[in-house]
This record gives sequence, C-alpha cells and structure tokens, in this order.
Amino acid sequence: MLSISAGVKQGEAEHRLVSVMKIVLAMRMDDSGHQQQLSAQPGSGQHPGSGGSAESDVRVGRPFSGGPLYKIQGVVGLLQDGKPNVGRRALLAMALCWLPLAFLSALPGYDNSSFWPDFGTHARYLIVVPLLILAERICIPRIGALASHFLESGIVAEQERPAFLGILASTQRLLNLLWVEIAVVVLAYLAIATMYEARPFAGIPAWLIVSTPVGKVLSPAGWWGLLVSLPLMLCLLLSWVWRLCLWGRFLYLVSRLELRLTPAHPDGAAGLGFIGYSSQAFAVLAIALGALVAGAIANSIYAGASLTSYHYLILFFVLGVVLFFNFPLLVFLGQMLRAWRRGTLEYGGLADRFGLEFERKWLRDPQMARESMMDRPDFSSATDLYQVVDRVYAMWLLPVHPKSVLLLAVSAFLPFIPVALMALPFDAIVDKLTGLLF
Repeated sequence: MLSISAGVKQGEAEHRLVSVMKIVLAMRMDDSGHQQQLSAQPGSGQHPGSGGSAESDVRVGRPFSGGPLYKIQGVVGLLQDGKPNVGRRALLAMALCWLPLAFLSALPGYDNSSFWPDFGTHARYLIVVPLLILAERICIPRIGALASHFLESGIVAEQERPAFLGILASTQRLLNLLWVEIAVVVLAYLAIATMYEARPFAGIPAWLIVSTPVGKVLSPAGWWGLLVSLPLMLCLLLSWVWRLCLWGRFLYLVSRLELRLTPAHPDGAAGLGFIGYSSQAFAVLAIALGALVAGAIANSIYAGASLTSYHYLILFFVLGVVLFFNFPLLVFLGQMLRAWRRGTLEYGGLADRFGLEFERKWLRDPQMARESMMDRPDFSSATDLYQVVDRVYAMWLLPVHPKSVLLLAVSAFLPFIPVALMALPFDAIVDKLTGLLF
C-alpha cells in the first residue's frame, strides 16, 4: 500500500505521476503512429492532437493540475510554464485584497476605527485567500499521486487500463474548460450582486459604509471589497469546489471499473486503504474554511457575544468538514462489500477445511497425541492462517484512514483556538500560564 503522509514531497508525487504519463502516451497512439498529447499547459484549452512539449508530457499524469482562473493568471503573467509561482501569487492576492481596504478605510472623513477590530475581514484576506492558493502546491500533487497509485498498485484490472486512462484524460480536460473559468467569475459576481441588492447594511462594520442625506451607501473601501476582494475569494472557493467535484467524479468512475481487491490486504480495506489518505491532503483547505468561520465568530465575540453560544456550531462545523471531504469515499462501499462477502466465504471455507484437518490429525489420532509437538509446524501454520482469516473478517467497508480523519478534524478546529483565547479574560490566561510554569 502506498503510504502517503502529511510530509509527502511534491517531487515524489510527480515521480509517480510521470510513470502514469508514460503509460498514457503509450496507449494513445493513433493509426499513423503519432502520439496524441494532452494540453500543452494547464488551462490552455488545447485538446489531444494539438501537440506539446516535454513539460506537457509530464502534465498528462497530473489530472488535477490547473483549474479555473489559470487562464486569467497565465494571461497576466502570474503563471509560467513549469513555474506555478504559488508563493508569489498568494502574497499578491493577499496584498490586492487587504492593503487597499486598509488604505481606503484610513482616508479622511471615513470611520477606520472599526476596520482593525474586524477579525472576519482580516481572516478572509490575510489567511483564507493565501491558503486557498497555497493549497494548490499541497493538495493537487497528493491527490494526483493517489490517482496514479490505482495503476501502480495493480488494483485496476489490465483490461480496464484504457478506461482508467480515459478517466484521467477527461478529468484534466474538464478541469481546464474555458466555460468553467467564465462560470466561476460570473457566479462570484452574481452572488455579490444578490447580496448588494439585499443591502444588509445593518450589522456590518462601519468602515464599509458611509451615511449620506439619501441614506447609507458603500464607502470606497466597501466598494473595493465588493468589486475586488470578495469576488477574488469567492472565485478561489468556487475553483476548489470544481476541483472537489471532479475528484468525486474521478472516484465514482473508478469505482465502476473492475478492481482487483484483496480482502486479506494488511491495510484492512482490501487494498484501497491508500485512498483514505486523501483526508490529510485536504487539511489546508480545512484550515482555510475554519478560518472563514472563526473570523465571523470572532467579530461576534468582540461585540459582546459569549463563546459558549457557538460550541455546537463549532462542533457541527468540524464534523461537517470531516464528512464533506470523506463523502466521496462512499462510492467504494459496493465493491468493498462484495470483496468482504467473497473473502469471508473463501477464506472462511479455507479456515474450516484447515481446522477439520487439524482436529483429525491432532485430536482424533491417538498416535499423534503421543507425538512431540515442539518441532511441528502445524501449530504455527494454524496461527498464521487464522490471523489472515481474522483480518478478512475485520475488513473495513470504507477506505477511511483514522489518523487522516483525525488530522482533518484537528485542522478544521485549529482556527478556533485563537477565538477561544480571545474570549477568555486576559487575567485568567496569565493565571493559567503562571500555574503551568510555577
């Protein structure tokens, strides 16, 4: 089983994916002997047969590379071939979203006293936005490595390889469709237009609005947030929603293939245990979502609300994040249930035959009862066999990795720790720390 931990390096993941790329290129030979390659760069819109370079060959094995907003970023020079510039893009997005708000709210005549205590705004644009971009460097290579392992492990039957490679190719093609990129931007602005039409000025921070003789209107900082900062965050969120939809689609289509599952596999999931590591791959996204909710709760607590009133909300949020990112694994329930049923019958029957032979030999034969048992391999063989059969009976029906689920839950809860500390009186925190140190 492939062991993919939180410390998997991107280079190792891409090394596995290159092997899948070679298989793809070998399978996609046309009648004239020319290779039909996939897109030359993520989001380029090229289709098989359009040609490409050595770098494009590598991307054939990276079905989740690219995505919405990649074409726009490529046009403005933020993305270069082979250089995703994740760190630079994260810093630029953070500066574009937050710095103008800080500057515009400080203009004379506007109330900027409420800007700095607006924890929700700071969380959205200083934490959530850069994390959604940094997640591309962490999540995409890992789920790509998990996808490639279906072939490397031999779980996909030989006759299903062409279908599996077609799933990989269609995943990358759908991820980089131009209309999806347009739809993401349109949906983001439609959502914002709907919110503005409702005009929920009551309860929003004072730095976002200004009072005029005709009523309350958005301040310059409010307009920047409405037209630039918030749309950018929503576009990043919608981009990840599309990636996650394609990840679920990929798992569903793979679950419909003929998979060679082994009920006695040591991972306890018939050989599919590796896919359970996808939970920890999404830990960064869990932190980003947690920061989004924690910022809003921090604003309420600063306004005088009690932290205890949000206990259940935080609990249900963490539980919801765990269920959301593990829900796609349910598609393997049918195959794993069939593997478990087959395993209990076949391995159980083997254990029955062995047990009957063991009893006949050692319990019903008086001569064998007087023999020395010290150097006989029968007993160790019985122990080994029954351990294997016991593993089959204890097989999980879902490829869920408990440690990965725990890491995901901790990641989702992490942003709420500063909120809890903010809700505690400073004197109480000092007393607790003093008690721990002395």
